[in-house]
Amino acid sequence: MQSKGVRWLTRTHHVMRVCSFATVFIASCLHIAGKSYGLGVWAYLMGLLLIYPQLQYLWVRRSTAPTTAVLHALLLDSVLLGAFSATVHFSDWLTFSVVLGALSNSAANKSWRSTGATLLALAVGALVGIAVGGFHFEPHTDWPASLLCMLGLGAYVLAVGNITFARNVQLRHIREQLRNRERELLEANATLQTSLVEIEALRKGLLEQANQDGLTNLFNRRFLDSTLERELARCKRESKPLALVMMDIDHFKKYNDCYGHKAGDECLKAVARALQGSAKRAGDLAARYGGEEFSLVLPNTDGVEALRMVEALRQKIEDAAMPHLQSDRKVVTISVGLAVMSAPHYGSAEQLLRAADGALYYAKWGGRNRVHVAPDFLVRVGLDAHSPGDVQQLKWHDSYASGNAVIDTQHRQLFQQINAVMVAIAEGRPVDDVGAQIDQLMRHVVAHFEYEEGLLTSVGFADAAEHAMQHQALLSRAVELVSQQRKGDLRMADLLEFLMQDLIAKHMLAADRKYYSLLKQ
Repeated sequence: MQSKGVRWLTRTHHVMRVCSFATVFIASCLHIAGKSYGLGVWAYLMGLLLIYPQLQYLWVRRSTAPTTAVLHALLLDSVLLGAFSATVHFSDWLTFSVVLGALSNSAANKSWRSTGATLLALAVGALVGIAVGGFHFEPHTDWPASLLCMLGLGAYVLAVGNITFARNVQLRHIREQLRNRERELLEANATLQTSLVEIEALRKGLLEQANQDGLTNLFNRRFLDSTLERELARCKRESKPLALVMMDIDHFKKYNDCYGHKAGDECLKAVARALQGSAKRAGDLAARYGGEEFSLVLPNTDGVEALRMVEALRQKIEDAAMPHLQSDRKVVTISVGLAVMSAPHYGSAEQLLRAADGALYYAKWGGRNRVHVAPDFLVRVGLDAHSPGDVQQLKWHDSYASGNAVIDTQHRQLFQQINAVMVAIAEGRPVDDVGAQIDQLMRHVVAHFEYEEGLLTSVGFADAAEHAMQHQALLSRAVELVSQQRKGDLRMADLLEFLMQDLIAKHMLAADRKYYSLLKQ
């Protein structure tokens, strides 16, 4: 089926050809009337100028490529009009009219580059006419035929100009429509982009809502579970430690009953902010586990470092002094359970969660406002090992440094001597050998405490007296443990808990930090 543009081109050419050829036929009749032209010439002129345009129209309409057929027809027109010029003996006005018409039509449809081919076709047609009827040159045209040729040629030029104008108007209209469509498309595209941005923002918002707790803006239980599984698998694969912290607010139900649920929400938010402040590294994750319970996932964090962090968090919340008259200390405090995967003894995230949750309950049963480490860490870290290479060693980090060379050296030696005790236990050495290692450690602790107390007094540490009392409490507990060890009644888990939690995490990595700024000054 022909398109609208092809039908217009075919029809326009047919109308122009019929009208122009009919005008030339009439002018030819006026020119040859009364002259010695035979019936064959009259029949030729009628066939060429009256019948040929109709036959050509039928051919173009039935062609599978109408546009190509129209352009080929223009070339055929030039050949036939060249023969016509020879037939009318090269009459000046008749020849001029058909040549100019053929050139104009060809240029209008195929550009000026087709001029050479059109002239060649006219020349070929003229030679064919000369070959058939002989060469006759009678250029003079009678005035009636000349006048009609002038009028017809003028009308033809005007018609071509009008068609060109109409096509230009149509093209301008089409271009304007295209510009409007382009603007509409750009506007639609901008609207679509805006919609896509809004949809993406909505998707992210929905994802955040699905993964975040609405009150505290921490991650929720759902996101914690999926992340813990992934981190546990990664840390196992890379042989890296993973610490999991479970904590809750002490006597929170009593807090709600005393201050109201609105104040309870503000308390939850304050604790959440403190917890979020502890999750400083990119991989750390703070989450609200449910109710007043929170959780903290610490990838690539060993037990000592995790203890230091959570003890600092516990102390920070206590120091915030949020009033809680129903609490033992009259301020808001937290209880914390810690489980550390430093060897593949936790088979799943559920087991690690259960261990941390159990440690949390031990912290609450032990009087609250304290940190308790899951037994798996304290026991397995040293007692289940069968060779020194399997023992989890305390590792010194530059972040532990105080800025004082003597203090830092003593702290490093403290790490080394605790590691020596753990190796002796893991190797199953005799009680006396283990006792000797413990005695050496305690002598170092006493010497370190004495030096530290003198240093704090000299630098004017405001809490020097309280710090000395902490030393006394630690030494008293150490004396108890040493006495039990000599009687053979010491539980190794109690010793390791004292060394790693009370001495290292709570005191050296937490309480000692309070005077570091004075040492650096």
